[in-house]
Amino acid sequence: MSNPERPLSRQMVDAGDLLRVAEAAARAAGEVAIAGFRGDLQISTKGHKDIVTQYDVAAEKAAIASVKQHFPQHGFLAEESGAGHPDGGAPKYRWAIDPIDGTHNYAMQLPYWCCSVAAIDTETGEVRAGAVFDPLHGEMFLAEAGGAATLNGAPIQVSNIERLDEATAVYDLGYEPDLAAQMLEITLRLHPQVRRVRMLGSAVLSMIYVAAGRFDGYYQNNLQSWDKAAASLIVQRAGGLFTDWQGSPTTAEQGGAVLANPVLHPLLLAA
Repeated sequence: MSNPERPLSRQMVDAGDLLRVAEAAARAAGEVAIAGFRGDLQISTKGHKDIVTQYDVAAEKAAIASVKQHFPQHGFLAEESGAGHPDGGAPKYRWAIDPIDGTHNYAMQLPYWCCSVAAIDTETGEVRAGAVFDPLHGEMFLAEAGGAATLNGAPIQVSNIERLDEATAVYDLGYEPDLAAQMLEITLRLHPQVRRVRMLGSAVLSMIYVAAGRFDGYYQNNLQSWDKAAASLIVQRAGGLFTDWQGSPTTAEQGGAVLANPVLHPLLLAA
């Protein structure tokens, strides 16, 4: 493995290098976020019903700084600061960063939020490495292209539930009124067909819990790239299907997502 103190050249980069840096960046964001949790927050709004705290901004800066230490030539797509690249060029890799997914939960002192970091190959659109860190519960979810999905080093896999009426599904509303109304309408139709429906306030953790077999399926009609990138890879490497609402594979593109194990997925998609 490469020296963690030395920047990694483009020629040296492999999925293992990317995963190591993704994990370090997610931990860096998590350390900042947990230091401010249940503290005094400066809350401001951004767009319709969405909020940001000073710790979202600080955690994102910590994650970006961690990546830049090893990959100064890479680009970024981060929730709070947007897209960027130091020299304005076309980098080989772009890092999708959600410093605190579940900011409303974070601000309300609810223990259901996480930090997400993923490396995306800009030429192919493939997510090469992903890390999702839940610092409150000490859980680090990781996956690299071609490797296993893990939780704190142990392999994880999606559930083996094959019947819709035995499944627990999870979803999110988002912030746009029309899209939220659509999600509520869909959930009212789905609710009688499944065992339980849950909405927990962090899209990333909800998707990651599908990868870990804690939930059986997830659906949402609009997600940002920083929401989807790490989760899509981890779910897939855990044996799940991660598609758009038409059933086509999707990774880091903005848009909807439906995910479950290969047997349950078409049933959830149809429902």
